[in-house]
Amino acid sequence: MVFQLDTEDFVTPETDDVLLDLAKLFDKYGVRATFAVVGEKARVLRQRGRRDVIEALKRHDIAYQSNYHSLHPTIAEQLRDSGWDEGVKIVIDREEPGLRDLEEIFGKFPSAYIQPGGDWAPQVPYAMGKLGIPVYADGIFEPQPFWFCGVLAVRYALYFDERRGPEPGYLDGLKARFEELYRSLLGSGGVLVVVLHPCMLRTDEFWDAVNFARGAMPAEAKPAPLCSEEEYRARLRAFEDFVSFVVGHERVEVITYRELPGLYRGLEVELSASDLATLANCLLEKPTYHVVGGKPVSLADAFGALSCSLSIYLEKGVLPSSVRPPFALGPLERPPKLEKGFEATVEEVAVAAAKAYSEVTARGAVPAEIRLSGKAVGSLSLLKAMANAYLQLRNGSRGFVEVPATSEEPAIPDADFASRVESQWKWVIFPEGFRSQRILDLTIMQLWTLKPATLKV
Repeated sequence: MVFQLDTEDFVTPETDDVLLDLAKLFDKYGVRATFAVVGEKARVLRQRGRRDVIEALKRHDIAYQSNYHSLHPTIAEQLRDSGWDEGVKIVIDREEPGLRDLEEIFGKFPSAYIQPGGDWAPQVPYAMGKLGIPVYADGIFEPQPFWFCGVLAVRYALYFDERRGPEPGYLDGLKARFEELYRSLLGSGGVLVVVLHPCMLRTDEFWDAVNFARGAMPAEAKPAPLCSEEEYRARLRAFEDFVSFVVGHERVEVITYRELPGLYRGLEVELSASDLATLANCLLEKPTYHVVGGKPVSLADAFGALSCSLSIYLEKGVLPSSVRPPFALGPLERPPKLEKGFEATVEEVAVAAAKAYSEVTARGAVPAEIRLSGKAVGSLSLLKAMANAYLQLRNGSRGFVEVPATSEEPAIPDADFASRVESQWKWVIFPEGFRSQRILDLTIMQLWTLKPATLKV
């Protein structure tokens, strides 16, 4: 269990004391929570002289929820028309100062990045990994961790509705849902993240909706309206009831985001020739991530492994006994679509694969297109051709293989990621009608890096 506390309201001073109460609550039960602190919130605590709050939070885990949260332009607004490299640079330039401020104020580097509201762009997880943040929380992901763009990505499974906490029956329903999720993980193990907004224990509206909704950027922000002291105490008691329930639950351990990466196997994968043959058959059936011999393999892993193997074959005349593909991003732009499939020789595919592998190692990303038999071939069409060529070589054949026309989009099972991205744009903070085709396209292309994370035990 991870308690994720989105610590964001830097406008309403009364929310500072809530953090002190919550830190003491978790201290009382002998567990640590993850306070996901906005950069400006941390700076405001220091400016207000709230050393008591800062020292209390130091006893817990500190994560990062962006530098300015809902101030315009938000990250997605700024990256609306950005390409990959430009977007990554923008994220690093605007977010690194906030990370450093948190490290200075709390004496520890943040353990995770928590996405503010619907402020999604795929460059952010990758940039956070480059900045040393191994976990990305919320956004378009699942309640169980997946690898995406080189970081561990997870979404909360339960939301403690601060305003409804004291309502008759609310806690019973939340506990029942927890039990349901708990039972679903008994056979495999896993993580359950519960999210809470500390400010909403004390206020009746979100601070950012009061000030920055629909693109608004007032010259001076106003505090959120407060609930009564009596209501605040009732909400806090309800949350304590839930914390007590979780802490006392059998076979549940409360951890923080700082411990989460250590529970999961790393990103790197080594594939034997037998693994690759199995993988090649799986890819021809469905172009998505696969688990082969207990090893999760992303499409980018598969592309790197097959292109490497065929490159070695071209050089040495034999396929390698095993390969360890380098980490690679998906294509950084939309690949071209073949209007019609065609046939190529195994040798021609191997030559194209060698060129592709050279680009993967030089650029750190799957190339969007490669020339094959004089045609511009997209990444997914080439991947399927490489899978066919690999299987032929494994079987001792060197004939023709199909280079199929495909949609050039990963077929992720049981998930409509395009809809997930579009749903982010409903965030009340965005200007009316906000959308970004660039963010959507780049997200779809980076699904090449997606694969489930597996527990070490």
